[in-house]
Amino acid sequence: MNEPTEARLQMAGHWLQIGHPERTLDELQGLWGDAAVDFRAYLFRGAALHALDRNAEAIDVLKDGLAQHGPFLPMLQVLGSALRSEGRLPEAEAAFLQGLSLDPNDPDLLIGYARVCLTAGQAQKASALVERAASYAPESAAVSAARAQVAFALGNDRDMHRHSTEALSHDPEDPGARALHGTSSMLTGDSRSGYSSLASAAASQPGDPDLRAAAREAKLMNHPLMVPLRPFQRFNPLVVWIGAVAIIYGLRIVGLAPLSFAFAMAWLAFCVYSWVAPPLVRRWINRKWGS
Repeated sequence: MNEPTEARLQMAGHWLQIGHPERTLDELQGLWGDAAVDFRAYLFRGAALHALDRNAEAIDVLKDGLAQHGPFLPMLQVLGSALRSEGRLPEAEAAFLQGLSLDPNDPDLLIGYARVCLTAGQAQKASALVERAASYAPESAAVSAARAQVAFALGNDRDMHRHSTEALSHDPEDPGARALHGTSSMLTGDSRSGYSSLASAAASQPGDPDLRAAAREAKLMNHPLMVPLRPFQRFNPLVVWIGAVAIIYGLRIVGLAPLSFAFAMAWLAFCVYSWVAPPLVRRWINRKWGS
């Protein structure tokens, strides 16, 4: 392979590494002959297509690469991830298991398989896989992010916040880490940090409608008119309701009927406010966000 062709392949990998998959595809278009079927060309093209959510194309490219070059761990990892994104979970599991049969201790393959399990609703199995990956790569940002995803699936909001903060400390600019941190911050009542992280993640991935919607909801919860409703964000609404009813009847039982009545009227006013304020604030934010 001549030097210009090798340089083009290296540049394609560089663009992919720094988060410009479209530039990777541009570089690969200029390859021909043996270079076009080099294992790196298949890997970079498949990974770039996956990064651009063109997963069906990525799957075809990666399967061709595996047929041409045989089992190759990075290619199997990206293939499994693309298959998971397409909802083809049995095939994704098979891809990761094939890779793990070649290297049972590869942290990236273990984490990829764990994400397949999470998508399939197997949170406990995913947790075991992530902890196994952590035993081989304890300082990995991917491990911290995967732990946060497992904690979210298990409903452990504080653990999710702790692990997402670790992931963010490894790479403060990573959109995935910022999205996890923003979500965990919202769940643990820190709506200001939640909005900051989610807005940053949405800005770095403007084509992701889910991130944009999450950032918009975080903006809603940070509005001054929403401050009285923070208890519903921090605690289970049913628990708040039960607590309010318990206070009303408790005051009446101990002979403080006027105070019980006053609290009941305040609670009714609060409920009406909780029904009226969010739609009004949401309408104002949607108009400001252009939708």
